[in-house]
Amino acid sequence: MFGPFSLRLLRQSAALPTSASASVDAALRAAQSELDLLSPKKIAEVLDKYIIGQTEAKRAVAVSLRNRWRRRQITDGGLKEDITPKNMLLIGPTGVGKTEIARRMAKLTDAPFVKVEATKYTEVGFKGKDVDSIVEDLYAMAKTKAKSRMEAERDVEALRMAQDILFSSWSSRRVPGGPFADMIIEEFRSKALTDLKDEMVTFEITVPPPAASHHSRRGGMGEGGVDSPGGGSGGLIFIGMAERRSIKKRITKTIQEAMPMVRQEALDKLIDETQVNELARRLAEEDGIVFIDEIDKVVVDPKGEGGEASSTGVQQDLLPLVEGSSITLKDGSTIRTDHVLFICSGAFHVAKPSDMIAELQGRLPVRVELKALKEEDFRRILTQPKYNLLAQQKALMSTENITIEFTDEAIHTLAKVATEVNSNAQNIGARRLHTVIERVMDDYSFNCDLYAGQTIVIDAETVRKATEKLNKNINLAKFLL
Repeated sequence: MFGPFSLRLLRQSAALPTSASASVDAALRAAQSELDLLSPKKIAEVLDKYIIGQTEAKRAVAVSLRNRWRRRQITDGGLKEDITPKNMLLIGPTGVGKTEIARRMAKLTDAPFVKVEATKYTEVGFKGKDVDSIVEDLYAMAKTKAKSRMEAERDVEALRMAQDILFSSWSSRRVPGGPFADMIIEEFRSKALTDLKDEMVTFEITVPPPAASHHSRRGGMGEGGVDSPGGGSGGLIFIGMAERRSIKKRITKTIQEAMPMVRQEALDKLIDETQVNELARRLAEEDGIVFIDEIDKVVVDPKGEGGEASSTGVQQDLLPLVEGSSITLKDGSTIRTDHVLFICSGAFHVAKPSDMIAELQGRLPVRVELKALKEEDFRRILTQPKYNLLAQQKALMSTENITIEFTDEAIHTLAKVATEVNSNAQNIGARRLHTVIERVMDDYSFNCDLYAGQTIVIDAETVRKATEKLNKNINLAKFLL
């Protein structure tokens, strides 16, 4: 139950006369400071921890990220506005690291990032998703990040508010003369989640309103409802207000259970949704990264002459987004894509990049060709990345009290088998390693109870036996995903 002091504190904190734009600017600067100390060379070094080879692609990505930082340092507003990102086209077979490079690039700066497949979109006027929904997805991702950052800024304040609220409720239940009868608020703050964690408190939280009943949907007030002749639009307005009305619910929990709930309630009071939306808009516009995969699949479309959306139409619809335009979202807000970085990728086995419409080619000035992976690359992928596949398997099996070790010969054999399977079946690049490793680990994973407490050394012979059927069969593809 809220006491007078805690209620007053909550209202005052929610109504602090802070400048919305100043708060958004501060959050944006904090978000963008990630790149302050990262030169292109350092960015490439970070990418090296997760991605093997593809030096040219890493250089292009590093320069692109640094150019964003350079643009922010420019004080001439007009010049700054005219500097747009150099969109990229990554060309290479599947499984060579195109998507991973873009994903790591976004993680490095905590930028809003969406990955879409060009084949999922249709030309405007045809049934299916249109390309404007890409911006909707980007804004949704930006909004999630914006709210997290705003919450992080106010988290300490929200914690103190939650402690004050719970102290007020707990104080009203204290037994005079009890062990905590004389405790003050500062002592409560330090002991709330230790000595007092099992103490009971009663408090209020906001819960979503219940779904409108059939009666309320028809007006809820007898004559003059939405469907009645005299209702008009007034009924609609009334219903909208009713559905938006928050509902308070009193519940009783231990302090340990109540703290995160009341803390989140305080955060919701402290954070202005308008500021979240504004920060999300600016994050999407200035830091957003859109990765469009399988762009080559919409370059050649043999069915384009029929009733389906033509590939040329999808390319033309992508043009306004890639070159920069204002997109109106479903909620009425507008997102400019002038400074969103677009990265397109494709294998281009059938079509060539030059088969794209000329306008789209011109909007992708940075082109990088990624090389197919060789046996040595597979060996390095198994051992060098920070969270490599073998380290993942070791960590998983350690939870079953099983120690897994791979000999150098086993690692070489894994790489060799993956290379052979890729050459005889469909080449899916590094993803083939997942299939080969799962074959090797299958028995240990399934019969983990038999191997508990043991150290399993996987050598070359173990790998060969586990993958024997793959090597014997001419058509290896049917054994694999």
